[in-house]
Amino acid sequence: MRLLVCEDDFLILMNTAEMLRDLGHEVEEAGDGATALATLAAGPVDMLLTDIGLPDMTGVELARKARAAQPGLPIVFASGLGEVEGFAGETFVAFVQKPYTMPALEAAMAAATRPG
Repeated sequence: MRLLVCEDDFLILMNTAEMLRDLGHEVEEAGDGATALATLAAGPVDMLLTDIGLPDMTGVELARKARAAQPGLPIVFASGLGEVEGFAGETFVAFVQKPYTMPALEAAMAAATRPG
């Protein structure tokens, strides 16, 4: 899959991208929401993995804009602060708690690709 990872912490971004590449995915990296949206504008992705706290917008705002551009896009939210507000009841959405392991990330990605 072609994945877009948006994370403002460079070490977490680098580690996450490495895990995903080890799983055989193509990974696009973004350190803020604007860069992520520019990447989406350049071509579709199969999934968005985003931090909740970004420097220029929240991960929820990014997800809403991404879904406006690409309806039905699976989304995995990552946070060390708990669950995500604002996406309750949405389909193709999952959450992973930081710090996460490769199995936890894989499980969240699988959950994000299942409806409901």
